[in-house]
Amino acid sequence: MTVSDIGGGLSAAADAAALVNTIQNVGAVAGIVIAPAFAAALGRGRTMQWTGIGFLLAAIAAATAPNLPIMLVARFWHGFFGGALPLLFMLLVMTSLRAGAGRFEGIALFAASTTLPFGMAAIVGGLLSDNFGWRALFWIQAATIIPYIAAAARVLRQERGDLSALARVDWAHYLLLIAGISALTIGLSEGERFFWLETWWVPGSIAGGILACIMALKGIGDWHGRPLLVLAVFRRPTFSWAILLSAFFRFGSLFAIFIIPQFLARLQGYRAVDTGALLVIMVPATACGLLLAYFAARRVDARIPLSAGLACFTLAAWLCRDLTSDWAAEEIRVAAAFAGLGLGLFQVAVLRFAVEGAGLFDGPSVGIVFNLARVVSTVSGIAFLSHLLAEREKFHSARIVESLAATSPETTQRLASVGAAFARMSADPVSAQNAASASLARAASGQAFTLAFSDTLIVTAAIMLLGAIFVWALPALPPEPDSPLPHPAPPASTRPLESQS
Repeated sequence: MTVSDIGGGLSAAADAAALVNTIQNVGAVAGIVIAPAFAAALGRGRTMQWTGIGFLLAAIAAATAPNLPIMLVARFWHGFFGGALPLLFMLLVMTSLRAGAGRFEGIALFAASTTLPFGMAAIVGGLLSDNFGWRALFWIQAATIIPYIAAAARVLRQERGDLSALARVDWAHYLLLIAGISALTIGLSEGERFFWLETWWVPGSIAGGILACIMALKGIGDWHGRPLLVLAVFRRPTFSWAILLSAFFRFGSLFAIFIIPQFLARLQGYRAVDTGALLVIMVPATACGLLLAYFAARRVDARIPLSAGLACFTLAAWLCRDLTSDWAAEEIRVAAAFAGLGLGLFQVAVLRFAVEGAGLFDGPSVGIVFNLARVVSTVSGIAFLSHLLAEREKFHSARIVESLAATSPETTQRLASVGAAFARMSADPVSAQNAASASLARAASGQAFTLAFSDTLIVTAAIMLLGAIFVWALPALPPEPDSPLPHPAPPASTRPLESQS
C-alpha cells in the first residue's frame, strides 16, 4: 500500500497520511481479541460470514473515502475485520479437526493462504495503482472477499452459538488489553517520525501500553469465569517457543517487505510495480517451501524445517550484505528466492508447534496470541530497523563528510572534474561549481545510505541465525499421524468455544 499515493489523493500531509497504516494495525488488534467472543455467541460459520461482509463494507468505504478522517475510520474497520479473518480460519481448524484427522492438513492450508500472496502483493498493488489509481487497491480487496463470504455461508450452518456467552466475557480487561496493545502499536509505528524521546507522547504511549497490558493480563488471569484468553497456554513449551520464534520470523520477513523495497526505491528509483516484479520469485519459492515443510513435518523432526526456514532468511540477508547503489536486479532476485523458500518452510512448521495440544477450550487463546504476535512483531521490527537504518546513516554520513573535507586533494580534484563537466553545459562558472558540489553531496548521501542498509542486513542475518539456533530448544514432536480423509471432530456442544469441563 503506497501511503504517499493515498496522502496525495486525499490532500493530506505525509505525517498525517502515515496514520492510515497505523490505524489499520490498531483495528487488527481489536478484531483479533474480540473475534473469538462473537464466534462463541453466533457460531463459527456465521461469524466468518459476517466478518467477511464487514471487510467488504470497510474496503468499499476506504475506496470511496473523500478525505483523511473518513479514510482513518474506514481503515480501522478494514483492519478490524481483516485481522479477524485469519484468526477465524485458524480457529476453525483447531476446534473442528483432531490430530490425525485432518488438522495438519488444515494448518498447512492456513499457512499457504497467509504466505503465498506475500510475494504477489507488491506487483499486484503496483499494477493496480499505476493503471487505476490507489483506490483500486481497496476495490480489488472488496471483489476478492465475495467468494469467501459465499463459502463461509456454507460452513457449520447448523451451529447457532450462544448469545449468553457475550455476557460472560470479561469485557473490562479485554478492552484494557486492546487499549494497551493499541497504544504500544501507535508509539512504535510513529516513534521514528517524531524522533522517539523528543516527543513526550511517543514514550508515553509505549510505557502506558506496556502497563495497561500487564494490568489486563493480570485481571484476565484472576478471572473466575470462562475466559477466552487462557493464559495457561504459555505453560506449554511448544507454544511459548513458537511465539518467540514467530517474532524472529516476522523480523526476518521485513527483508522482503521493508529493507529491499526501501533500498530500491531510494537508490534506484524503483516503483512498487518494479519492486514487485523483482520479488515475485518468492511465490514459487514459497510454494516449494510449503510442500517441503508439509512432507518433512509429517515424517521427520519438525524442528528441521523450522530451523531451515530461519536459516534461509539468514542466507538471504547475508547475500545482500555487500550491496551497492548499482546492484543488478538478478543479484537481489536470488536472495528473494531464498527468503520465499524460508517463508514456506517456517510457516508450516511453526504452526505445527503452536497448535500442538490445542482444542475447544484453549484453541481461541492460541489463535489470539499467535495473531497478536504477528501484528506486534511486525510493527516492532519495522520500528527497530527504521531506527537502526537512520542511526547508521548518520554515522556513515559523518564519516564520509570528514573524508570529504574541502582541503582534501581528492575532494578538490573531484569537484574540479565534475565542475568541468557542468561547465560545458553552462556559461556561468558559479552555477557549474554549485552543481558539482550538489552532485558530490548526493553521491555522499547515497553512499551513506547504502552502507547503512548493509549494516541493517548484517544485523538481520545475525538475528535470524540466532533464531535458527534457538529452534533446537523446542521439544521434539512425534510424527504427524497419517489421515487419508479428514473427518471433523464431533461437536461436544452447540457452544463451540466454551469450556467443556
